[in-house]
Amino acid sequence: MKREKRKKAFDVHYEKRNVPASMIDAQTELGDHDKKELRNRAAYFLLNGVPEFAVNEKIDGRFTLLASDRDFYAAKSIGATEITVRIYQLSEKNAEAFSCVERLKTERLSTMDEAYLMQRLIKDYGMTQDDVASLIGKSRPAVANTMRLLTLSPEVIGLVESGKLSAGHARTLVKVPEVQQRAFAEEAIKRGYSVREMERAVKMFLTPPEVVQQEKQAMAAAKSAELKALVERMRGVFRTKVSLIGSYKKGRIYIDYYSHEDLYRIEEMLEILEQNS
Repeated sequence: MKREKRKKAFDVHYEKRNVPASMIDAQTELGDHDKKELRNRAAYFLLNGVPEFAVNEKIDGRFTLLASDRDFYAAKSIGATEITVRIYQLSEKNAEAFSCVERLKTERLSTMDEAYLMQRLIKDYGMTQDDVASLIGKSRPAVANTMRLLTLSPEVIGLVESGKLSAGHARTLVKVPEVQQRAFAEEAIKRGYSVREMERAVKMFLTPPEVVQQEKQAMAAAKSAELKALVERMRGVFRTKVSLIGSYKKGRIYIDYYSHEDLYRIEEMLEILEQNS
């Protein structure tokens, strides 16, 4: 019998209680956070209440915030002097890993920041993509797709981090040789490509010319067959000769008539079409 792979999980206990905000140490400085975002979060907490935070207890009796530094500063800005916390007692290494997981679960991160945290859990703490997916409540393919961004060239990653290129656009470049990724990205930005348009451009670039030609010929043949079928249907309906000159994009259709009866029948069919239009 094949042994199932065990997924990692944090088997940790916590105690929930209220502690003075002054006893909690954030891992970042207030100045590291966007002022507008802090104001928006503060306004949200005024309406909905301050959330609880995860902290790790230190030897000196103080607490280290494990995630959501921005929310912590926002809560303090509206006068929260006592904070409801979940208190963990973790080793330094486990606290760092737990902090990465908490940030992925609770913070609104950029896609690149998510990718860096996932990479850290895998490289520094020996986790697999399955482990990360299980811990943060996402599917393994979602984790894999996010981490694929880290295989891109530094220039493209920089465009994503600056907000000039979306993560969706960047992901389409994963199969493009690294030396050509930047050119593709800059062209997409210049032309305002949608993700779908960029996917098509990348596909055309990666497809050998002979395959592209074969696909075009096959498409033309299929359209030609459709036109022939249309002409045959028209011949059956009008019960006279129907001819077509042109292609699927542009052309002319000729309907011949050989008697007054033919013309009258075509006229009747036009009347029926006009009544139903």
